[in-house]
Amino acid sequence: MIKLGSQPRVGLDIGSHSIKIAVLEKTSQGHRLSKHGVFQLYGSDESFDPEGPKRSVVVPRMLSAFTNLGQTPRKVKHLASAIGGQAVSAKEIKSIQMTDEEMDSSLLLEARKHLPLDGSDSIVDFQILGDDPTEPDKVRVLLVAATRKYFENHVEMLRDIELRPGVVDIDQMAVLNSYITQNDLPEDGVTISLTIGCRKTTLTALGRRSFFFTRDIPIAGWAFTQELMKRYGLDYNKAEKIKASHGLSPDLPLVQANGDKGLHLAEKSALDKLGDEINRSLRYYVKESGESYFQNILLTGGSAYMPGLIEFFEKKFNLPVSTYNPCAALDTAGKEIHEGSQLAVAVGLALRAE
Repeated sequence: MIKLGSQPRVGLDIGSHSIKIAVLEKTSQGHRLSKHGVFQLYGSDESFDPEGPKRSVVVPRMLSAFTNLGQTPRKVKHLASAIGGQAVSAKEIKSIQMTDEEMDSSLLLEARKHLPLDGSDSIVDFQILGDDPTEPDKVRVLLVAATRKYFENHVEMLRDIELRPGVVDIDQMAVLNSYITQNDLPEDGVTISLTIGCRKTTLTALGRRSFFFTRDIPIAGWAFTQELMKRYGLDYNKAEKIKASHGLSPDLPLVQANGDKGLHLAEKSALDKLGDEINRSLRYYVKESGESYFQNILLTGGSAYMPGLIEFFEKKFNLPVSTYNPCAALDTAGKEIHEGSQLAVAVGLALRAE
């Protein structure tokens, strides 16, 4: 007899600052989070690479992460991992009803119309999101493109530790999947998801009747840390600790500059710049979709719990703002998963890993 839960589903999220892993087992009641972890890519004596972690850094840390969880990589049967960033593009389009074979044949042509393919060798895929609510003879199709070099490098990293590549999703769809498997999308209007990672903030619009929209904004945790380092003369590790405990307005003296009592920054803060970019993205969404009813904002990612962040967004957008913890609806054996918002991508991947 094959027991429920005997085949764990593994979601692997390789970020710029950490590796997140979620291991789910299917039960008669739903899904059990049997193992999970957030593993830093850089040690206390190592410098963060703002250009992104090299393969030589990621591979040993990834192997160590699986070892720490008691998972043998070559024995993982159901794996899903994610790619994202500037090398990946996604956009929803409308299409007439077609078979998968017909969709495949017209896919590249449609992608060239709608996605910013720069001439590099690209891999293009699609996902049917459902019937179009306004045009019954059409369906909603999510087009996704990634550069072949980026995709193959991702797959090779997995194989370096004897992982067998399974589903390779995009960050945005993984977060969406973790949410819609546990929550109903609004009938009217949209929910805004903000995944605030290390090097980028990913904005995604989620709605039952409104089209899928996503955009990467290159302002996130690293920009916040840099601001603290500059304003208060902190080193990287100290700034990271201050950011986690006090946010961007700690009670610390500003650094001295040219004999002044403090460093006067004429430019906007990183958080203000992020708010402006989000606002610009939402205005674009309204223009393209005609939808201007935003229900709420959900925060995920490593910087989601930064003190002062929720209050800033609530004041900026006059909307309810909360952190989203996908683990809250899972069986966690009674344990509270404090790093749940960081696991949103990994949990969404694990739910698709079969």
